[in-house]
Parts: sequence; C-alpha cells; structure tokens
Amino acid sequence: MNFTGISDCELLVMKCLWTAEQPISVHVLITELDKQYGKKYKETTVYTFLSNLRKKMYVDSYKKGASYFYPLVSEDDYVKQYAQIMRSFWGDRALSVLIDSMIFPEGSSPEGKAQIERLLEHGN
Repeated sequence: MNFTGISDCELLVMKCLWTAEQPISVHVLITELDKQYGKKYKETTVYTFLSNLRKKMYVDSYKKGASYFYPLVSEDDYVKQYAQIMRSFWGDRALSVLIDSMIFPEGSSPEGKAQIERLLEHGN
C-alpha cells in the first residue's frame, strides 16, 4: 500500500533526482535507474513517470536543448510527509515498529521492544 500518491516506479525516479542534486536529462535518468536499481525502462516509460510526477507537483523541468528535470519536493520533506501519513494511518504503533526495525533489523528481543516503548512514552 502506497500512502503518498506516487507509485513505486515514480519513487525510484524521485530517488534518482534527489541523488543527482541538479537537474538531469531523461537519458541520464534512464542510465541512473538502471545503474542504481537495475531497472531498464524505455524512454517513453520514463517520460510517462515524469509526466505523472509533474501533474502531482513533485517535479518540474526546463528545456535547454534537452529537457532537464528536477524535484520540487525535497527528499527530507517527502520522508516527513510519508512518516506523518504512516503515523496517522497506523497510530503511535508505527513509530515503535519503525524504530525497532531500524535498531534491530534482524528482530528485537522482548526486552529491546520494552525499552523502545519506554523511550517513546517518556522520552528518556
């Protein structure tokens, strides 16, 4: 379930744009999608993703010979938005599960979970 209104493929495009830190052409974007994520998208497919992202106000572009695309939403703002949506959907439990999965990727002990819950409740 995607909570932010953009598809997983569109999110990969955004990740490439955020990583680039400067506007990039579709050809560079296609290369980066393949290099970073092993996705071999055709040019028309990437243009479709970008068109959808533009309609959703996530990207914009300018033309200087080729079209260059850049994000309108920062990665930090996107992550904050995503976290707020998750928390509003799942409640405070989402925060506990997120922290637990980050600290103990292989799974935590009951004592570790209890400690995380205490930290979340009391802030210390």
